[in-house]
Amino acid sequence: MKVWKRVAALAMMSVLAAGMLAGCGSKDSEKAAEGSAKGTTAGNAETTKGAAAEGQTVIRVCWWGNQTRNDGTVKALEMYEAEHPEVKFEVEFSDWNGYWDKLATQAAGGNLPDIIQMDYAFLSQYQEKGQLVDLNQYIESGVIDTTNVPDSIMKSGEIDGGTYAIVAGTNAKALLVNTAVMEEAGVTLPKQPTYEEFFAAAKTIYEITGQQIAIPSNDEQSMLFMARALGQTMFTKDGTALGMPDDTVALRYYTRLKETLDEGFHVSPEVMAESSTNQLSNFAAGKEWCQLTNSNMIVNTIAQCEDDVQYDIYMYPTEADAVSQPIFVKPSQFYSVTKDSENPEIAADVINFLTNSVEANTEALKGERGVPISSVVTEAVNGVVDECTGRINAYVAEVAKVATEIDPPFPPASAEIGKMISDLADAVRYQEITPEEAAHSFYEQATELLQKGAAE
Repeated sequence: MKVWKRVAALAMMSVLAAGMLAGCGSKDSEKAAEGSAKGTTAGNAETTKGAAAEGQTVIRVCWWGNQTRNDGTVKALEMYEAEHPEVKFEVEFSDWNGYWDKLATQAAGGNLPDIIQMDYAFLSQYQEKGQLVDLNQYIESGVIDTTNVPDSIMKSGEIDGGTYAIVAGTNAKALLVNTAVMEEAGVTLPKQPTYEEFFAAAKTIYEITGQQIAIPSNDEQSMLFMARALGQTMFTKDGTALGMPDDTVALRYYTRLKETLDEGFHVSPEVMAESSTNQLSNFAAGKEWCQLTNSNMIVNTIAQCEDDVQYDIYMYPTEADAVSQPIFVKPSQFYSVTKDSENPEIAADVINFLTNSVEANTEALKGERGVPISSVVTEAVNGVVDECTGRINAYVAEVAKVATEIDPPFPPASAEIGKMISDLADAVRYQEITPEEAAHSFYEQATELLQKGAAE
């Protein structure tokens, strides 16, 4: 029981530290975003440059984010105002939790802003309640230009044939590797290795250098990729059941956790627990030669390393018996127009400006929300960002060429299921239960949670 309590506590810490599927990276920094930018406040809407003049159209824009995002977004909106003096913005921003509480209150009062920053986890909920405008009409008319946006990115904002959100930035799962350590061990990897190839390299590297790997267990992402490679999904489209017919994928996942630990090339559960509370990553500390991560988290990891670190970005591993490409480009967040907007076409034009204006993105936004969705804008932004960010942008662009469609938005029960996956993973690592027991427990409990959610 003591171990189980420790496991649960560690898992909870991991869950709190991890972003959701559609999170844009460090939500911790976003939660600390209470403050002001250019005279705006987290709680009150104010214009970017004073009160609106008579005859001007006021557009309210709301987002969550850190101070860098706040300053960059306000600057971009001021650039739009300079080109469209008939428009004046009222802007609001909050920390992550406060943002959704505020939106819920505004939605209940029929007073949502014209443009809201939307998260993948909440998109379906707001669309189902009729609170978002279908943007297809503005895409078809050319108000929103999607010419240079891959179809796989556009589809992530679609529900039942309608487009209810335009991606503000993108990222993708990635395998960050230390190429110097790989060279020292004499190993190479294809740009997207199978798990078997990845583990074979990991074993050799450990034997020669002592550096290890760590399979994430703080959310459902690793299991999700295994399911997608086998042509399955984490959840059904309606979110009422698992998209996996049995516990085969879960068994594969939990078995790998145990086997890599037993063979010595996976870090111990104690080291994993310690790293979840440290500011310095195990990759930067020289304990791990690679990191299974999100592309938008790589900048922070590399910033922790020595200046001369040699690294490369590979695609997340796939299965040797894969029937489909598991990797996808995911939205860091979206822009949506709400049903309460009295000027939806102007709001749509603002979104077009934020996603397609080279000047707004190179001078103000600078890819802070993720890789820009327009290939033209991405190329321009690459010329003004640091070397690491440029490499990440190039990586995501390569992923977009082979990416398959993202899973449907996750159901509300996914957060509890993600925590359960983590709890069971730690229990396997601490040898509390077997992989078979973990897989069976996962499938049974997840099914029950989804059925309960569907009935409510």
